[in-house]
Amino acid sequence: MNTHIIRSLITALARMGVAEVCVAAGARNAPIIAALTESEGVKLWNFFEERSAAFFAIGRILADRAPVAVLTTSGTAAAELLPAAIEAHYQGLPLVLITADRPRRFRGTGAPQAIEQKNLFGDYVSACLDVEVGISMSWPTRIGPRPLHINICLDEPLDTNHNGVDFLAHHGPAAAKAPTAPVFAVESLPTAILVSGLTKSEAQSVAPVLANLGVPIMAEATSNLWGKWADKPKLDHLLHVAAESHFQALDVQQIIRIGGVPTARWWRDLEDRPEIHVTNISRLPFPGLARQQRVQTLPWSCLQGLAKFQLPPAIVASKAPDVQACMSDYPLSEPAWIRELAMHIPAMARVFLGNSLPIREFNLGVSSLQHEVEFFSNRGANGIDGIVSTWLGMSAIVRESWLVIGDLSALYDLAAPWIMPQLPQGNRKLVVINNGGGKIFSQVSSLRSLSRQARHIIENRHRVTFAPWAQMWGMNYLQVTHPDQLEDLPEGPLLIEIVPDAEQTDAFYAAIK
Repeated sequence: MNTHIIRSLITALARMGVAEVCVAAGARNAPIIAALTESEGVKLWNFFEERSAAFFAIGRILADRAPVAVLTTSGTAAAELLPAAIEAHYQGLPLVLITADRPRRFRGTGAPQAIEQKNLFGDYVSACLDVEVGISMSWPTRIGPRPLHINICLDEPLDTNHNGVDFLAHHGPAAAKAPTAPVFAVESLPTAILVSGLTKSEAQSVAPVLANLGVPIMAEATSNLWGKWADKPKLDHLLHVAAESHFQALDVQQIIRIGGVPTARWWRDLEDRPEIHVTNISRLPFPGLARQQRVQTLPWSCLQGLAKFQLPPAIVASKAPDVQACMSDYPLSEPAWIRELAMHIPAMARVFLGNSLPIREFNLGVSSLQHEVEFFSNRGANGIDGIVSTWLGMSAIVRESWLVIGDLSALYDLAAPWIMPQLPQGNRKLVVINNGGGKIFSQVSSLRSLSRQARHIIENRHRVTFAPWAQMWGMNYLQVTHPDQLEDLPEGPLLIEIVPDAEQTDAFYAAIK
């Protein structure tokens, strides 16, 4: 009874260009899994829980820029996909969410494993295809830069005797035609560029345009503009570390943001500075600001059109504190440790940066990079869940990869290393900056007047160490207390726990204000 819709589903996946499926198995989705295992030209990744599976799928999409599916059983298993659906929505990623379901007649009855799965992901998917036997179905042949939800209602008996399809025989859709760039203008005002969240290929397209503009560039690590790249035009004289103190020293009347929404607090403060013109050029439609006055958001196709404008450069005042000197003054502070990591990450490595403090602090030390180090992050919703899983997906088939996260991000994703035995061998370095809680909240001015007890609660203070986590999943473990210990690291998977000096960290941040 379920044969037709299962075959239609996997054929549609092949036509959409899906070549990988992350599977969290159960009885209800077993018939689909059986058909996939009988198929050719598709890679299955096996998970015991759904949230890791979905974030791993995001990592695979970030690595290859091709659609990836995640498949769950029914009930609350489907709900575990919501965080990844939100992240994929705000990153513009083609994540296919496939949820097995009981037939429609069970909805609202309270029957076991029957929840209201249709439209479960709301605004965070482009569509919800609710598929059941006997219902005519028109499958899409292309998935755009947004998640897609396919809810498959399967009736019992859940027969698992299904034939697969040859995914390679169903060629994926041809690439969509690039849209024509709209006519646009930017003001002839003192200008600075903010760049973040670019892929390597996007950075290679951006660099010549920025070289021609010749205005200051506040470049985050994820801009992928730092370090030496083959054939990259000279930008060193224009690049500035994206430190809050550098932003505060910026005398500017116009900002052109390229790529993702910046991490800097200064960007948020532009809400209350309508005199500064803001132009966003991004593959995503989000302006990153709520104000509408003097803000325009342009598609990526407008990038090359920037080159025709002659823009006066903004002034970066020399009064900005010397961030690099402050790191040297406080060598065991958290930012100084991040700079040490930047210097020890090998050339050609892929690096995933966790949200909260790690990505901000890596922005401070990014000028110390080896050549052709490529950065990734989950900056769609800026969350700290699923980061280890996303990194493992991103790094699945590369030789050298690093993850730099905070302790709470690690605790959020303790199940992530489950997938590691299924991955090819590689040098995967998981770096946990263990500062005993969410210390980014100590940087929030509105929270500084809280009582000590309230701050302990908000920061989630703890005394957890991560050696048992490494042991649980068969990873080597190293706690480092001095930068020399980052030399000659062992091959293979390694968890590196860094405990920064709290007093030096506080002194560093006081010095750069």
